[in-house]
Amino acid sequence: MEQGDDAANGGSGGFGINRAYEMVRRELLGEFGADFFRSYIDPLRFVAEWNGSLLFRTGSRMAQQRLRQQVQHRLEARLRAHEAKAGPVEILLEEEFPEDVRALVDDRLSQRQVTTGVDRAQAQSLTFDTFCSASSNHRALTVAQMIAASAGVAFPIWLVHSPPGCGKSHLLAAIAHEAKRRTPERKVLLMTGQDYLEGFQSALHKKRDSSAFKEFVRAPDLLLIDDFHRICGKKMTETEAFDTMYDVTRRGGQVVLAANHGAEGLEGLDDAWRSKLKGAASCEIFEPDADLRRRILDMRVRHHAITSPGFSVAKEALDFIAERMHVTGRELDGAVCQLLIEWKISGGAEVTLEAATNALQNKLSDAAEKRITVQLVQKVVARHYNMSLQQLLERTRRHAVARPRQVAMFLACKMTHASLPDIGQRFGGFDHTTIMYARDRIAAIVEQDPAFRAEIENVARAVRREP
Repeated sequence: MEQGDDAANGGSGGFGINRAYEMVRRELLGEFGADFFRSYIDPLRFVAEWNGSLLFRTGSRMAQQRLRQQVQHRLEARLRAHEAKAGPVEILLEEEFPEDVRALVDDRLSQRQVTTGVDRAQAQSLTFDTFCSASSNHRALTVAQMIAASAGVAFPIWLVHSPPGCGKSHLLAAIAHEAKRRTPERKVLLMTGQDYLEGFQSALHKKRDSSAFKEFVRAPDLLLIDDFHRICGKKMTETEAFDTMYDVTRRGGQVVLAANHGAEGLEGLDDAWRSKLKGAASCEIFEPDADLRRRILDMRVRHHAITSPGFSVAKEALDFIAERMHVTGRELDGAVCQLLIEWKISGGAEVTLEAATNALQNKLSDAAEKRITVQLVQKVVARHYNMSLQQLLERTRRHAVARPRQVAMFLACKMTHASLPDIGQRFGGFDHTTIMYARDRIAAIVEQDPAFRAEIENVARAVRREP
């Protein structure tokens, strides 16, 4: 997330507030959890220091109410802990800003430098050096490094997708940082889908000429859009985004998109655009295993120790967290932020296993109900029916394969949070109607056949017990 421009900082403490807010955001992620953070705190923008107050912008009345009720007092307290002179926080809608400040908000996109993504990467250490690689993300990392080195023009549009929190934003920031480091004259723009949506719709709703916005987003040699799924379903914005991609790539530029699903699973995407996007190169990032989780924890502890010298966590505590918390990198970062708070409260003593367990009690309790993925369901079902994963995913109507595959689809629908299109994609590209048929077919047999119902329950228990 990009913060307010220097021009909008008003008072002399603007740079300090920006830096403090970056640290506070990480602390709020740990305090409120990934889902709440992503919905309400992540889109919150620091705009200006004005008449002694810190003005933040949010996008909707509902978000404003939630933020004022649950976050504002915590935001104020945490900002003062990092920046003693920080004034009171005000969370406003765009139309509520003072007239002089509103002009800065309206022109935010046109004033921003196209290297904003590079500054963001440096501020949060979102570089290739801090990206922990494993089999779950190695392909995506390799392609990202190629693009940063200007070697990705053979696939002018690249889509990287994964469940939330698996490292897509980190990769995009790392690409922006490395591309600018290697080739300073290269024009690089990193923005979120929400940035694109707000910028384009602001131009339309205010009956302004959108040519300035179009010129801004089409100027880069390398355009990176994070959370691309936020654009999908917004028809005019979606069309404008694809026109932007066409214009950038037509000039020999590169476009990188990050989303929570592959082209097949992007809800609301126009079928014609879906077809075009399916023709683009893509990579999927999977959730981290225990080994990768452990290395992510080490990396985040080292990162926080830079700004909080002396911060350390006992090895057995990090081992325990990596084994018990079957979560994404983003949630692990939230856990380390919680440990940082515990370290500060304790007066700078190393965070022990006991202290970590107490500090993360709620998170560890949530983690006890393990995150079940489609891949895990497939693995357990294949083992139950004495077949390989390749056999389970084979495109055949033979009953010996089709029935176990339907069972796996049924359990994936019941035990994971994946959408029907996403489940279909993970089974080799089946249409969502095929997944619905398998789900309903197995459900009907379970209802009618007690022995089969017991078998399905045994498989489900095996999935939950799988380490």
